[in-house]
Amino acid sequence: MSVNPCPPRLLRNQKGAALIAALLAAVLVTTLASAMIFTQQLDIRRSANIMHGDQAYLYALGMESWAALQLGRAKPMMERESLDRDLTPFMVEGGQLRGRIADLQARFNINNLILIGKENREQQRLQFRRLLRGCGLNERLEQAVSAWMEGEPARRKMKRPMLDHRELSLINGFDNRACEQCLWPLLSALPEATALNVNTAPAQLLASLSDKLGLGGAEQLVAGRTGRGYANLADFLAQPALAKSGLTAEAVGSLTLQSNYYLVQTEAAIGQSRVELYSVLKREADTVRVIRRNR
Repeated sequence: MSVNPCPPRLLRNQKGAALIAALLAAVLVTTLASAMIFTQQLDIRRSANIMHGDQAYLYALGMESWAALQLGRAKPMMERESLDRDLTPFMVEGGQLRGRIADLQARFNINNLILIGKENREQQRLQFRRLLRGCGLNERLEQAVSAWMEGEPARRKMKRPMLDHRELSLINGFDNRACEQCLWPLLSALPEATALNVNTAPAQLLASLSDKLGLGGAEQLVAGRTGRGYANLADFLAQPALAKSGLTAEAVGSLTLQSNYYLVQTEAAIGQSRVELYSVLKREADTVRVIRRNR
């Protein structure tokens, strides 16, 4: 007669423990495998986003080059009808490209306050005061801006032009909605003194040329830009709206009919990645070069 060394109850307990251990091991393996798969998917997605981001940036550079080509091909006096405009959208593999060329000499160059010749500097400061007033801002802010750019505040140890007109937001008084909605679109910050293009400047900028012109008179000047705009400054100055404006010789010396500085804004969307590129281009004789580029 043989004796079972392991009672049935103990045997059942051992089998149950083994089954639980096997189930726990299976759960652990499944969890680890799921975690590995999830991590791998994240890595794949991250790599794809990086690749799409790089691809979008290269596409944006391509549109920048295409815009530069358009600027280089443009003939003199063609700014108004062909250069300041939206670029034709492009459908590319996995996404789309959009862009716009903006005439930066259709805006007030804030760096004129210190870069323009002394004989014209006061006229530029008066014009900036009128712009401030037209946007509902205190015209005395011009003095603060000029002092800032001259290097008077201790934190600006040397005189230098601004790289971006939004640097003005560092000065008290330029941190309200009037700047975002009105002033910023009227300003540029270019590396040299520039003249205002009267064939492309909006009415609000033209109104800042004289205290006696007013927005209504400036709108008449804009309406007078038929076809390709004014053929010469004499035609512009002969407009009835300017008859009693008292436009000074210094102001006339800061006007032009042709622009050399442009902003190319490009947006490239590939997959889930989106890149915005802002490029300042300058036309020089037979070439167009990028002088500043920001993302």
